[in-house]
Amino acid sequence: MSNNDAITTEYNSYQAQRHGSAHARRTADVHGAFILPHLKPGMGLLDVGCGPGSITLGLAQRVAAGEVVGIDISAGRIEQARALAAERGVTNVRFETADIYALPFEDASFDAVFSNAVHQHLSDPLAALREQRRVLKPGGVIGIGDPDLVTSIVYPSTPALERSLDVYCRIREADGGTPDIGRRLREVLHDAGFARVTASAVAGSDGTAETARFMGDWWAAYFEAPAIVARVAAAGIATEAEMAEMGTAWRAWGEAPGAFAVRFGCHAIGWAE
Repeated sequence: MSNNDAITTEYNSYQAQRHGSAHARRTADVHGAFILPHLKPGMGLLDVGCGPGSITLGLAQRVAAGEVVGIDISAGRIEQARALAAERGVTNVRFETADIYALPFEDASFDAVFSNAVHQHLSDPLAALREQRRVLKPGGVIGIGDPDLVTSIVYPSTPALERSLDVYCRIREADGGTPDIGRRLREVLHDAGFARVTASAVAGSDGTAETARFMGDWWAAYFEAPAIVARVAAAGIATEAEMAEMGTAWRAWGEAPGAFAVRFGCHAIGWAE
């Protein structure tokens, strides 16, 4: 294994470990709220990039007795989702590994398609959405949600904090993602062939001593993690010294009495006509 391969392996392992537990706490009531008014019992639904399945199971309960299919590129996450469905006794759902660019379903297979925090990871969101349009029945609904990573408010700010936000977006781009996809969701749904497309946004914030300290420590740990530092240095995005400075800045921000941060989650709904 080359040094770059070792760095990539360690980096991927770190990312999966860091985000895995957080993803498992997501729910349909919170992270799928924007599509719930459009779902009805008996619908067939595809959850694209289902992860560990916690949102998928909530969607399955909303459309019962319709069948829900959750897909993910990670076989490990699919196993987690299957185990969670068995644990909770949800029977109108199944999980499969699949490629978002080549869905293993016939045309017009589903009444609804959903995704959460998926298209930010893709280099070609439009191609993925055209494929989702293909498997949606005429009259069917799609609901997608992604953050806009480029737009955040961090106060009080410092050059190191501003630099860290840019570095985070550049990491996402280096991973083949699209960090500004949130603001573009309405446009890409329209370009993918969906009609009556609407978009909305919600803001999450950290504005108490407890939440600011937690987020300051959370981001500091990210920018100080050896796997992240090695990946960023190898890609020429930032030096080890700069990463250490960012980690220090985030811890200091978390202790600031006026610390306040805002991040935006964007959603779009469209129809196949």
